[in-house]
Amino acid sequence: MTEAIRMCVIDDIKTVVEGIATQIDWEAYGIRITGTASNGQKGLELIDETEPHIVLTDIRMPRLSGLEMTKQVLQKHPRTKIVFMSGYTDFQYAQQAVQLGAFDYIVKPINPKKMIDVVLKARHAIEEEMGETQRYHEMERKLRESLPYLRQEYFQLLLQFRTTPEQAARRWDFLNIGLSRERFAVMLAEIDQFMEQTDMLPVQEVELIRFTVHNILEETLGRHTQAFVFRDNTNRFVAIFNPTDSFGLEAIAEQCRENVAKFSRYTVSLGLGEEVAAIHQISHAYAQALAALSYSFYTGGNTVYSFPNKSPMQEELPRYSPEKEKELFYCLRSGNLVKACAIVDELFEETLTGGTPPAPQTVKGYGDDVAFLIKRVFSEKLTDEEMKAIEREWQSIKNLTSFKLTELRTNIKELCRIGCERIQKRQTEEANQVVEQVIAYIRQHVDSDMTVNDYAKLVYLSGSYFANLFKKVTGMTVVQFVTSERMERAKVMLVEGKQVQDIAQSLGYEDRPHFSELFKKHTGMTPSEFKQLYSGKE
Repeated sequence: MTEAIRMCVIDDIKTVVEGIATQIDWEAYGIRITGTASNGQKGLELIDETEPHIVLTDIRMPRLSGLEMTKQVLQKHPRTKIVFMSGYTDFQYAQQAVQLGAFDYIVKPINPKKMIDVVLKARHAIEEEMGETQRYHEMERKLRESLPYLRQEYFQLLLQFRTTPEQAARRWDFLNIGLSRERFAVMLAEIDQFMEQTDMLPVQEVELIRFTVHNILEETLGRHTQAFVFRDNTNRFVAIFNPTDSFGLEAIAEQCRENVAKFSRYTVSLGLGEEVAAIHQISHAYAQALAALSYSFYTGGNTVYSFPNKSPMQEELPRYSPEKEKELFYCLRSGNLVKACAIVDELFEETLTGGTPPAPQTVKGYGDDVAFLIKRVFSEKLTDEEMKAIEREWQSIKNLTSFKLTELRTNIKELCRIGCERIQKRQTEEANQVVEQVIAYIRQHVDSDMTVNDYAKLVYLSGSYFANLFKKVTGMTVVQFVTSERMERAKVMLVEGKQVQDIAQSLGYEDRPHFSELFKKHTGMTPSEFKQLYSGKE
């Protein structure tokens, strides 16, 4: 202990008092003498004034006995340790003192070692009590600090699980909930496009955004009623509050929506459940608020959705037409991204046409089916390595919990994009291989008099398809490429000193003038001019 233990000495014999107070080095034992007194009355006044931890007192004293003084001291200072000094003839009094609550007694004549032992024993007991008190206060402090979390945990249980009125009310008073125990409303507030807007922000800034929205909701609700607001998940808050007769639920929710938009850079969607009468019905209001909030799926957010006003929703799972499914199938297999995305839009438009919109979860199930179809098509065409990115995107669609219709459609189109790009890459690689195979053949048989169809047969393609594929890869028609290769070969032969007539024949041109004409068109010079130019340099 850093604080010295205070002790006073009370006895009607002056030498006894002085001997105890001055002849023992109490400071060495962490004990400080706060005063002495010569009778019970003065001792009582001294104790009231100095509030010692330990009192050493005689039993028999004038004006007020030690026993009577003990009664009065322990009534005012119940933690004070009173140690009596008594003779053998006062042993019966000492027993009474212990029964009254005295800590211990010492038999006269006093042995200093015995006295020190008893006082240290009292000091140890005091330190134990102080430690217990400190631990108790520390626990109280921690409990006060944790009350907001305990309240949140309590309400989360009320929201998720049905309970009896008795069970619901059991912890209400202990947690000091600052709401009336009758009439409740539940409001859910979800930050719109939260993940997209905060994905690249530092954690501190994201937490500041949450704190800002939380604070705005609390302040707005606090102007009208008592409320408890807490975070339900990453971007959603729950507000439980007592409705008021002067201000309707929707009006309060609209003020919350307006204030968030006004005092932050974000907007919120809010879902309201119906008013309930008792604590144990809060879970029912929460389920209604969730159902109401799900309507943000269609609108995109920044709106209040009230459970009583929402339209009934179809629960039957919509189906896309087999024709559209086949069309999408062919587009995906061919890597036609533009057409595939258009069909995805058409599928959702078919689903949403009609008077009554399906429930958001129903549309989510429909979207999952479409996404699975797309993944299955790609899995038939691509390798396991190529499918990894597609699998990740499909899982993200499957695991969507807080989503909007636009987000669902965008993610499904993204799934199409990833797969179609891989199909297109595969097609490009295959096309390059086919064309490279024909190019290699052309270079080896540059004098061959083959047609486009002849080259196409080498790679088992139709003439028209091969012609288009060849031009797409090389930027030239087959005839232009063959001519170019022949002219390049002719340049080499001219530099080597071969005759023009021989070169023309070796390259498959029976007509020398025709060869010369093609050569000039390709190089800007006649064969003779080209040969003279480069021979002169040599």
